[in-house]
Amino acid sequence: MGARNALLHQVQWQKLLILSGLAIQWGAVGDVGMVVSLHGNKDVSVAGTLPQRVSSCLATLDTFLCQPHAVLTSYVRAESTCTTSNTTSLRQLVAHILGM
Repeated sequence: MGARNALLHQVQWQKLLILSGLAIQWGAVGDVGMVVSLHGNKDVSVAGTLPQRVSSCLATLDTFLCQPHAVLTSYVRAESTCTTSNTTSLRQLVAHILGM
């Protein structure tokens, strides 16, 4: 399915000036698909995003259809829980990110 979406996205960019259309890059959808089958209906962070509910996708689609742009994206960003103190050095921060 991902290859077909990428192909349609590419075709949309190539035909941008000739045909009208809309390519939407959706993030994970929380009510259906692979995320639900692997993790259930929990809000699990996937690549720094949270699954978007179908009702939210439909509301976003309504907004996107009124936009003049050919390619749009929709995702729910996961909240960052990174906290650092003023005494943390850059080296310690990078080591923490790399899991060292």
